[in-house]
Amino acid sequence: MTFDLTLAVLAASFALYLFVASLVLWRRDFRGREAYWLVLYAGLAALWELAQVGARAGWLAAIRADVRADLRLYGALILAGWFLLLTRSFLRLPLPDWKEWIVGGVLIALPILLDLNVLGLPDLLISSWGWEIPRTGAAFAALVASWGLWMVLTMRLTARVHRRTQQPLHRNRISYWVPALGLMVFGDGALFAGRAGLGSAFHLLGVGVAAYAMLTHHLPDVRRAARVSLSNVTAAILLVVAYVTGIVVLQALLQTAPGYALVLAGAALAVALAFASVPLRQRVRNSVNLLIPAAGYDPGRTVREYSQSVSNILEIDQLAHVALGLIRGALGAQHGALFLVDREKEAGGRDDFHLRRVGGLRAGAALPGRLSAANPVAAYLDKEYRPLTQYDIDLLSRFRETPADERAWLAGLGMDVYVPIYSKGSWIGLLALGPKESRDRYFDDDLNLLSTLADQTTVALENARLVDNLRQLYQDLREAYSALDEANKNLEHLDRAKSDFISVLSHELRTPLGLLLGYSQLLAGDTDFNTRADRQQMVEGMHKGAMRLKEIIDSTLDMAMIDNRTLRLYRSPAPVLPLLQKVCEGFETPLAERKLRLEIRDEVSRLPNIESDADALGKVFYHLIVNAIKYTPDGGRITLAGRGLTAEQAQLAEGGVEIVVGDTGIGIDPRFHELIFTKFYQTGEVATHSSGKTKFKGGGPGLGLAIVRGIVEAHGGRVWVESQGYDETNCPGSQFHVVLPLRRRATAEQPRLRAPRST
Repeated sequence: MTFDLTLAVLAASFALYLFVASLVLWRRDFRGREAYWLVLYAGLAALWELAQVGARAGWLAAIRADVRADLRLYGALILAGWFLLLTRSFLRLPLPDWKEWIVGGVLIALPILLDLNVLGLPDLLISSWGWEIPRTGAAFAALVASWGLWMVLTMRLTARVHRRTQQPLHRNRISYWVPALGLMVFGDGALFAGRAGLGSAFHLLGVGVAAYAMLTHHLPDVRRAARVSLSNVTAAILLVVAYVTGIVVLQALLQTAPGYALVLAGAALAVALAFASVPLRQRVRNSVNLLIPAAGYDPGRTVREYSQSVSNILEIDQLAHVALGLIRGALGAQHGALFLVDREKEAGGRDDFHLRRVGGLRAGAALPGRLSAANPVAAYLDKEYRPLTQYDIDLLSRFRETPADERAWLAGLGMDVYVPIYSKGSWIGLLALGPKESRDRYFDDDLNLLSTLADQTTVALENARLVDNLRQLYQDLREAYSALDEANKNLEHLDRAKSDFISVLSHELRTPLGLLLGYSQLLAGDTDFNTRADRQQMVEGMHKGAMRLKEIIDSTLDMAMIDNRTLRLYRSPAPVLPLLQKVCEGFETPLAERKLRLEIRDEVSRLPNIESDADALGKVFYHLIVNAIKYTPDGGRITLAGRGLTAEQAQLAEGGVEIVVGDTGIGIDPRFHELIFTKFYQTGEVATHSSGKTKFKGGGPGLGLAIVRGIVEAHGGRVWVESQGYDETNCPGSQFHVVLPLRRRATAEQPRLRAPRST
């Protein structure tokens, strides 16, 4: 029994195809769709080899001899079509639509139908004008044409995608498909020529290269391998040529010399070529680099220049321009960008990273991006402290769960590598770099250099970011101050308009009010009209209401004059006691009705005279006493006390007096100690407001205490209130302190001072 080498090759190919299919399934970084297509292709190829083994070993004797002989050709045709599908998957292109599937089915079925003669065609299809085309020949021609069409389409598709791909790593990956395709074409060609063993071996080798390209993530760089191989082969050829030429010349020159002379001369030539090999290889390498460009740089010098250039930059856009410019000069990046990274908490408590482009090597601004913390790309950049390539994002299974919108944003940047920048363990920035001008990939040395440069950028980026934040804060403050100034102007305008309206309205009301008062007094003095008790009661009520309205209008006018700074004071030296006594005389009736005691302490009589407007001060204490009556329960006590103050105590140049209006009322919440002196402030709910000048907790227009403060400050004094709090049960009471200067200052108006908490 003779050894059949072809049968052995076919059997080995069958086993190796099964091994390839198992290897693809075993790999942990399973690549999804393209891996499934590769497994199916390897399975079909194994069946193809098994069918050839069966046909050669005689296992398929039941099948017609012509069909058995063509099994290898049918398998090559089907595998060619399947390899086109595998190529589309490898190139990340969509699968064919239903129309293309139909055309592919026809191309495969046509030669098979012709060969099996399913249609019952004659053995000689054409016999005229000297042409004879047998049916079997037409079937073979159709088979070869269909196979050639599949291969041409596969080559064209691979070349087109390779030409359009900008990212070097992806382009390098596609480059491995070219030799795989070439080996398959050569193998199938040998198969069609009847060399089944040779064809199966080359076809298997092509499938092995394709599987290697598909399953290996970090593929050796084709351009670098081509440069090294071409340099070494060229240098070796030149050395061999030089050595052979030298030996031939030496033989011609040393024909008459002793034999050992040629040996010595050959040794000398070898030594000379050995010394010359180093500069020769360097010269060849430089020439090859001109043919296949390669970037070169000194890492130490690059880091040193980079550190010196960026260390003192405080403008963030200038930092981006300088940093990226230096990187482009060293590595030859076509474009790049610097992003600031801010961690922000979104709705629902989720952390997101917001990336804002602050500068780049290419005109135009990229839209701000957002990477969720759950995004594996963001998790890598935040924690791994290593550069990340777009190639890894596209192919590695760990990044497969990246959200589609975030993946699209990254792809739209057109970058090759992303280099994170960290500060104190936090991700604060990102250097994104596009492809190199040399069309080379970013090698490990390049990525290590970029990591070092990113570390050098940290301090400069923090400083520039701080300056940028301060500038933004300053701009925000300017805008806020501008808006506040505009709001203040609007408020002043509204307040002036309101005061003018109140003043005009009060003046307009005084005329009809004067008529009401006049007629009510005439009716009150008409004895004939007042003969009936009910008429007398109506006249008294009308007069009382008119007087109450007059008080409100007078208070409104006083407030308007205070607001408009038109309040005029007619000062003259006057004692304090008579002024207070005169004010208290007007409250005899309401005090009696409410069973309240109003007491003026003895020390008031010892107070010095003050230079003041007696009428204006009368209004001050009138409103303070009215306020005390309103908020003191029946049976309570109101006291007026006073004391003289030195210049230091009074915070006045020539000293002053302090008059305190105290009560045993319900008190005032400390939160409202300042608010009660504002215009129209109401202590209770407006909906429960009840009018009444001296009724317990009775309401009013809310102008009394505002008028008090306005008049006191117009005199150069100050007023404040002290109370432990609001309590209708225990009634802690309130004390209103009024400090007035003894004499009017000769300089400008007395400034308003903060009231002391105790005196």
